[in-house]
Amino acid sequence: MKRSQPSPASCNGCGAEQPSLLLHNVRYRAHHRRFCTNCVLKNHQGLFCPICFDVYDDSPPPHLRLMCLKCPSIAHRSCVVAATTTTNSNAPSSSPVSFQCPPCTDPKFSYFKVNSNEPSLNKPTNGGENGGPVAIPAQNAPNSRAIDIESAKVLVAAARIAAASMCKAAAAARIDAERRAKEAALARKKAREALEHVAYIVAKERDAKGASTDQRAFLAKMPASM
Repeated sequence: MKRSQPSPASCNGCGAEQPSLLLHNVRYRAHHRRFCTNCVLKNHQGLFCPICFDVYDDSPPPHLRLMCLKCPSIAHRSCVVAATTTTNSNAPSSSPVSFQCPPCTDPKFSYFKVNSNEPSLNKPTNGGENGGPVAIPAQNAPNSRAIDIESAKVLVAAARIAAASMCKAAAAARIDAERRAKEAALARKKAREALEHVAYIVAKERDAKGASTDQRAFLAKMPASM
């Protein structure tokens, strides 16, 4: 039986078509969106390290972090120093580092890329044999797509951020629903009290009209000489 391919859908951020399984549901600027992995990360700077892709439960303390000079992105100082040392072997690891995140360094930068139709992806690379990134085929098919370990980290980071976003949205929706339920109960109570008050006024007026009618009838029956 041939496995059906996931239908493509458009990212609400960049508009690129992605397999629906690679789109994340997020709450962004008070609206529900479906973002690709790249747009999730580019629109949630400061929630993860753009080098190792660890998602922060709490922001690292000031002495362990570096902030991008152009955006709110926050990186581990150790990650930036290690990356700088690898790029420039002459730079001392203890020297202060001015940091720009990858998207600010290169406007065309993409966190997540899925390769396709590459025969080399069907077997581990030399890096995989040495403990480095490994290309993992998604399916053994001509149109198979594959991601390496670094891309898998990126995908997991985006999924964690999206999940946290939707959890916060669900909690906010629950609080809003409870508030609306209380408001509706209070409105029903006020409406019931208003109806009871109207019924009381109508009954009182009816009793008053009945008394006036009985009084007029009594006076009409009395002799004129009295």
